[in-house]
Amino acid sequence: MTKTKFLLQRAAGYLAGFALFYEPFMLFGNLTGRFLIETGFTSIHVPCARIPLANIITGQWQESGPTSLFFCLLLAVTSIWFGPLFCGRLCPAGGFSELLSKALPPKYQLDLAYLLPLTPLRYGFFVGFLFSVWLGLGVPCAYCNYYTLELLAGYLHTGVLISSSLSLLATFLLANVLLGLFTKGGRGYCSLLCPVGTFNSLCHIIGQKMPGPFKMQVRTNACVGCGRCAQACPMQAIELHERKSAINIQRCIVCGQCQNCCPVKAIRYGSNLQQEEPRHEK
Repeated sequence: MTKTKFLLQRAAGYLAGFALFYEPFMLFGNLTGRFLIETGFTSIHVPCARIPLANIITGQWQESGPTSLFFCLLLAVTSIWFGPLFCGRLCPAGGFSELLSKALPPKYQLDLAYLLPLTPLRYGFFVGFLFSVWLGLGVPCAYCNYYTLELLAGYLHTGVLISSSLSLLATFLLANVLLGLFTKGGRGYCSLLCPVGTFNSLCHIIGQKMPGPFKMQVRTNACVGCGRCAQACPMQAIELHERKSAINIQRCIVCGQCQNCCPVKAIRYGSNLQQEEPRHEK
């Protein structure tokens, strides 16, 4: 696949995600509403896994509503079998911050993988999110980059900002400026702070314990160790070991960026039944 075709494919995925979940379209809620009896109002909060995850932890899962619970279950099943496709192919918020990062040369951007232990911090924050909700301290929407982008999109569409607070403004700046524009790959928020993304990755890890589910794979016999995939990965989920690329599925969002940029086609997306030399992958 050519670079242009690949970029157009990714852009089409994020536009589809926008149409599914954001105003004025919200097609996901409208479509599922034909089959599920939804008692709540239609908004971006309905198809959001943060809220059902919080309610499940507190034992109040019935309050989430059928559409929210269905979306959470859908994320889990698809992530187990196909990987975090929502994060890498559909999430407009992640795609937006990644796009912003393209506007700044890498030499001016933070290399979070070099500065921080991303994987422990990512899963540690997820545990902290669940624990704070269990204690009654967590407010799932207060620092949601997904919601802040929807507010921006709604404002551009209607000229009205339906909600505002210092926490939402800080979240928007953190996710899109510090952890977007000024971060290598533009997915700093996804790598560190997004509980939904971490939930998807956990499901992906669980899926790899079973035969059949899909993931990004390196054919180590073909890999020449050029490092282009590591440079291109927005989640900084690829490292070189003994001059061979290794993909960390704890952070991989199966966006396909590594596969598209590999000059020798050593990376592919496929079933783990077809993987070669798994000892080189984490």
